[in-house]
Order: sequence, then C-alpha cells, then structure tokens
Amino acid sequence: MVRLAKFTEDNIIDASIEVAARCGVAAVSMAAIAGKAGAPIGSVYHRFESRGAILARAWLRVKADFRKEVACHWAEGNTWPAVAGLLQWCRDKPLYAKFLLQCEDYPVFNEPLPAELHAQLEQEQQALDLCFRLCLDNGKQDSQEDGEAEAILRFMLFASPIAMIKPYLQQDQQIPARIDQILRATHDAAIAAREHSYQTH
Repeated sequence: MVRLAKFTEDNIIDASIEVAARCGVAAVSMAAIAGKAGAPIGSVYHRFESRGAILARAWLRVKADFRKEVACHWAEGNTWPAVAGLLQWCRDKPLYAKFLLQCEDYPVFNEPLPAELHAQLEQEQQALDLCFRLCLDNGKQDSQEDGEAEAILRFMLFASPIAMIKPYLQQDQQIPARIDQILRATHDAAIAAREHSYQTH
C-alpha cells in the first residue's frame, strides 16, 4: 500500500503565504514555514531547496489566481467588473490579497532562483501586463496621451480600490458592502473624467 506524504508541497506553499500575509515577507523563513505547516523542517528542505524557491512558488500561485479571477476582466476591457471582481477576490481569499500587498510586484527572494522558475515568474508577470495593456488599448481614444490614459486606468483598477480595501485587510476585518458603492461612484467619476478628456483633446 502506498503511503501518502503527510506534508505536501501545497501545504508548505500555503504556510508560506500565511506567514508572509500576516507577518511580512521578511518573517518568512524555513523554520517559520515549518512551524506554520506543523511539519519538521527537514520535510520543508526535502521539497524545496530554499526560502526563495518557496516564495516564488507562492507568488506564482497567488498571481495566477488573481489573473484568473480579476485580471481576466482587464483583458476584455470591463473595468467595473474588474473592480467588483477584486473586491470579491479579497473577500474570498484575504490571505492571498494580503500576500500581494506585502509582496507588491515581486517578493524579495534574496537569492538566485533556478532558471526555469525565474522564467515562470517572468511569464506570469508578462501575462498580467498583457491583460492591463489590452484594457488600456480597449478604453483609450486616439486623441488621448498614453500617460494620461494609463494613469486614469491605474487609478480605477488599483489605486482607488487598494486605498479602500487595505485597512480592512490589515485589520483582518470584513470589507463592508458600502465600499462597493463608494468604489462604483469613484469608478464612474473616473470614466466620466476620461470621457471629458476625450472631448477636450
């Protein structure tokens, strides 16, 4: 009879996400991951060669999930569904959301990564960048400057939602329904400003 591994790679990655989300990326160590997973530290080293490799796998998992649930709307040019999707994603997966807030673009790996893993990180970031570029191209008018159009879109998709959501995530509080209403009003105002910009160029 085959004996199943008690501690899997998924268990270890989950533990690293939780440590980073709750304590910051700097707190992520092989010992901290093992403690959170309830695994012997030898089991962690048996499956991953380094802290950086675990963080990279965690980043890939969270970013891929974000792209599937949220950034998919960017690629279709659907800005409000993208904001609503971000709100729902943060409610459903607060640890993932807090992990991204801690890591920003890339976690601090502090060590070289295998070429294959580094390539996967680059590919995932390129896929996200493509979704954003498609959204930008979908909503931009020929008369509008690239910098202005990008600034408005980043405000709608990132700056405004994150400013409203972040305090609740940091305090492990549920995001209240009124935040949806505030962000919808902010989104619509930004859309109106963008339309006005088209008319004045």
